[in-house]
Amino acid sequence: MPEASQSGAVAVLQQLRRTNPDIVAAVLATADGFAVHSDAAADADADSLAAMAADLAARAARMSADLGQGNVQGIVAQADGGYVLASRVGEEMTLAVTAKSDASLGLLIIGVRKAATQLAEHV
Repeated sequence: MPEASQSGAVAVLQQLRRTNPDIVAAVLATADGFAVHSDAAADADADSLAAMAADLAARAARMSADLGQGNVQGIVAQADGGYVLASRVGEEMTLAVTAKSDASLGLLIIGVRKAATQLAEHV
């Protein structure tokens, strides 16, 4: 990835977290689970998030295809401790986000979709 695209991708992740302070971590991951870029709180494990999000995205894509639902655009998991969202970025990347439990799900989804669209321009 060219240097200008790298700095643009990082800026998108930073902007995502700035505009929604309930987001704990935002990671751009490859299809095989490696973190390419991240912006995360000090206690967040961006590498683990990237690996697990890529696995989740692959499983969701398989399930959706097997059920005839088409391409997966995004995934939302709600847990006691918060949210995990994953969204496609182009054909080979995934944007993974974790957020606090009291976050607005609607605002999270809107922010993640917008960031995924912007990131697609940088990958």
